[in-house]
Amino acid sequence: MYSEGQPDSNAFCDRTCLEHTCSVLLNFELASEEEVHALAEQGQSYRGNERTVDPLEFLASRRASEPELVATELENIGHQLTKSLGESLVLTPFANRLPTPSAFYQAHDTVRDGCQKLMTPVLFNEETEVVGIGSINPVALELAARMTRESLGHLTGTQPIISKLLLSHESWIALCEKQFGI
Repeated sequence: MYSEGQPDSNAFCDRTCLEHTCSVLLNFELASEEEVHALAEQGQSYRGNERTVDPLEFLASRRASEPELVATELENIGHQLTKSLGESLVLTPFANRLPTPSAFYQAHDTVRDGCQKLMTPVLFNEETEVVGIGSINPVALELAARMTRESLGHLTGTQPIISKLLLSHESWIALCEKQFGI
């Protein structure tokens, strides 16, 4: 289902996030096979100068009858995924007001690079013990949490507590622009 086509740096979506999101959507019957096929195809296509998108963003734009309904559809899909995965994620619409954790990113560039790739901005941190990350996609959050735990755990020898927060589309876009230039 996933073509080898263009390299990851040119893909419309991060390949790992795309594959995991497609799998979860199918497993929990939150998207049709046709939708997942279109998502997988679009996610691996060349993006040129377009910004990277999250797989759920593409799915929401495909389902929404009007452009102004994309954010609402995105929140619905995010909540459905959250429930299906057995998680309890809080929607945080004001997250875009939080400062960029520049010192944390400078000290932990592998975390920054991984978060940028998955478009899961760090919302807060207490040294390396507690880190909060946000996204519109619960699957991306889980991937980012795992990556952050592994990266910081390898560096410090301890496992940090990772808080995952669901973001509104507007907050997510603002944070990705502010933190990653996406």
